[in-house]
Amino acid sequence: MSISVYQERIFMLNTERMSYVIYVDKSGLLGNAYWGSRLERVEDFEDAAAKPGYHNCSESHHVMEECSSYGSFHFKEPSVKLQYKDGTGDFRYRVDGYEIDGNVLSIRLRDVGYPFEVVLHYRVYEKENIVEKWREARNLGEEPVMLRSFYSGEFGVPGTGYQSINFTGFWGGEFQYAQDSLTAGKKVYESRFGLTAHEANPCFIVHRDADEEHGDVYYGALAYSGNFKISLEAVSCDYVNILAGIQDMDFEWELGKGERFVTPSVYAGYSSHGFGEMSRTMSGFAKRYLMPEERAGKVLPVLYNSWCVTEFDVSMEEQLKLAEKAAALGVELFVMDDGWFQGRTCDKYGLGDWYPDTEKFPRGLGELIGHVNDMGMKFGIWVEPEMVSPHSQLYRNHPDWALHYENREILMWRNQYVLDMTNPEVVAYLVEQLDGLLTENHIEYIKWDMNRYLAETGNWKNKETPKRDFWYQYAQGFYSLAGELRQRHPDVEFEACASGGGRVDYGVMRYFDEYWTSDNTDALDRLYIQESYSLMYPVRYMRAWVTDDLGMNHRTKVPLKFNCYAAMCGVLGIGMNINAMPQEQLEEVKFYVEEYKKVRGIIQNGELYRIASMREGQLQAVQYVTSGESRDELQSVVFVFSDRGHYGRRFFQIKLQGLNPDVIYRIESEGICLERSGAYCMKVGLETELIGDYGCQMFCLKAI
Repeated sequence: MSISVYQERIFMLNTERMSYVIYVDKSGLLGNAYWGSRLERVEDFEDAAAKPGYHNCSESHHVMEECSSYGSFHFKEPSVKLQYKDGTGDFRYRVDGYEIDGNVLSIRLRDVGYPFEVVLHYRVYEKENIVEKWREARNLGEEPVMLRSFYSGEFGVPGTGYQSINFTGFWGGEFQYAQDSLTAGKKVYESRFGLTAHEANPCFIVHRDADEEHGDVYYGALAYSGNFKISLEAVSCDYVNILAGIQDMDFEWELGKGERFVTPSVYAGYSSHGFGEMSRTMSGFAKRYLMPEERAGKVLPVLYNSWCVTEFDVSMEEQLKLAEKAAALGVELFVMDDGWFQGRTCDKYGLGDWYPDTEKFPRGLGELIGHVNDMGMKFGIWVEPEMVSPHSQLYRNHPDWALHYENREILMWRNQYVLDMTNPEVVAYLVEQLDGLLTENHIEYIKWDMNRYLAETGNWKNKETPKRDFWYQYAQGFYSLAGELRQRHPDVEFEACASGGGRVDYGVMRYFDEYWTSDNTDALDRLYIQESYSLMYPVRYMRAWVTDDLGMNHRTKVPLKFNCYAAMCGVLGIGMNINAMPQEQLEEVKFYVEEYKKVRGIIQNGELYRIASMREGQLQAVQYVTSGESRDELQSVVFVFSDRGHYGRRFFQIKLQGLNPDVIYRIESEGICLERSGAYCMKVGLETELIGDYGCQMFCLKAI
């Protein structure tokens, strides 16, 4: 059983490799007794339930709580803060019962003095080794209750000396690996930008000197795309208290009679074998339970995007010319980026008017789409639904639909305003416009962008009754729009983009098929970005382009092979100026596209092993492995990269992982063909020769 109960007071949640144990003490409060490798006997924790509870601040600090609340001798960051109508501002609860429904445990916490309860939900994914937490607040009385802070989940990790990992950055510099020591005090990762953003990610990774293969790692990811907060507090009584949920800054939610509020989920796990097991666990779970069903197990197409060539100067003739060359390269999806819709000659115009520009496409998009389809490619398009240009028909008709304060000048960024996604009329308009675009045209891919942060919370409701629920309501409006379009057009491939990688989270994943990881296509930078990304998110969602511009670092001598291999580590896309490329170079790109198609099933759907990191040495090496019942399923792909030569060293031994030690593999790489056992590949390794700057090599392994 995945859920075991002892004496109605101890609850053991078991996956194949992990146990999570919670208990009710004698005073009726809920604590965490254990989180780690799988245990079998729930009875072993009977001493936890015998604890008397706490009666002062000294005692409360010793308890790893499942639901800490504001007040009542709680002085660490609380997971629940509320206010009753009479001014009472704490939540004093006792456990009031529980229910088990299959793999879901629900525990009711009832306030001892008010008709209000919080329900903690736990869903156990036994084979995937994940526990999902979410909470529900219920007003059982007549008077309103105001939620001021309400996290999705709370976790305790006993001991000291831990480090935390998150991903920081900015536009063009996303997913920079950031590790901090959790000494006395609190570490917070958060967003106040209105979306996930680039500066931090809604996840936590806590460890004590772990590496890819060794060490205990406690981790979780919040499934939410709005303002979030991850708090890691090193409590003085030798444990780390972790909170994950909706950002409580500028948040309130009023619960009327009989109303409830449900948080987003947080997915948590434990690894006893370092970061590698953590990544493979999260990736496998996401692909099975969160990925849209229409794409499960399938591979994403190789795309070409026209932005780097045409930018806003879009025309039927130029797009057709690019499409013909893209088709010759083996591209499967042709994407026309920004500049196709009414009045869009630069970034000052057109956002919100989602219909083809009548001068650029006098006969609509159908003609271009037909030609692209005749070339054997799908057709895709770029949109930015949540934004509006001041010079657009939509804004002229509905200036009140843009976020603004009545008595202040509206703030502009990138020559655009933000639409009020808390307004049902706005969401309905966008559904109508985008549904019409997709229904009237054979569009099979949408790149959904968002190129600015939110700065004003003046919305349609706040004019009369100001409330601090805007940030949450905005995220719900975004989900509503994305969910409706997904339901109406299940066969359309949706990519989440927000000035690059500003919308990478587990909340978006249910509605989108892939992420745009960064606008930075510099291959060397991308290797760092992609490595950090892969710690918590599936390679299957990581779109990566090959481009030929100098990039943000103005590197001038990066070989095409290096650029292509870096992009082949994810879901391959091309953004090069293929109109200006010599035939010899086009043939080389075509070769790499063909090579990628042979192995993309392994890359996109296999398990990832990070063999070597440039953060720690000269090389980056990544390996993708598939397994199964038959030998045909035992395959692997390995990419090895070097940024530059050091001291004349050119030969390196790469020890692989994840292979069957008893199986013989045929190994092919750039004209070389070997046969070696899985044991040899993992214990002795494969030799690679990387000469000079930007050396790289790909190995393909198949069981024989």
